[in-house]
Amino acid sequence: MTGLFLPLRIPRDEARRLFYRTGIRNLYGLIRRRPAKMGTDGLPASVELLWLPAYAVRFALSLGEIQSQGWVSVDANFGGFALFERVDILEEREEKGECLPVILSPDEADKKGRHGLLRYFLRRRGSKPLIGKTEDSLLYYAPVWVYYYRRGSKIDLKVLDGYTGSPMGGQVRTAIVNAFIAQRKRKQQEQPS
Repeated sequence: MTGLFLPLRIPRDEARRLFYRTGIRNLYGLIRRRPAKMGTDGLPASVELLWLPAYAVRFALSLGEIQSQGWVSVDANFGGFALFERVDILEEREEKGECLPVILSPDEADKKGRHGLLRYFLRRRGSKPLIGKTEDSLLYYAPVWVYYYRRGSKIDLKVLDGYTGSPMGGQVRTAIVNAFIAQRKRKQQEQPS
């Protein structure tokens, strides 16, 4: 797929180490979650790279005579909002990895971005800029590492940001699971009975 992609800064081996690291939370490896598949090097082999779609939306901002602009990011699956400062490092290229489908339309992303930015400004003290018209909207894909592990007889997953290396929250995890379910339903409907 060709499009705008955030660069992948965390390689696969580093992601495997981050998912499988020991610490006080797992009693230094004594109660570690078992991976769905173990590699020959003792690290989990059940780690997969996915590309999560998001919209980068630029709004015109004004505070009195001062005019400026601000970028926000809106997740294209569940509508999560964040300020976006990485628009300069987006790369246009072809990617062969698995890209999750886009669920939100650009209009819905614009609405959620405007609402999220307004809530952000209302929480701050002092002067609050006015949010003007939408100047630009870009669809881009962010890298995420997904780690599949066993929880009893079931398989669960954890998600790690492929750019920063930080764990991602429950909404991203739910969006990935929902995308997998929708993909499986589509495949079942395409197969003749």
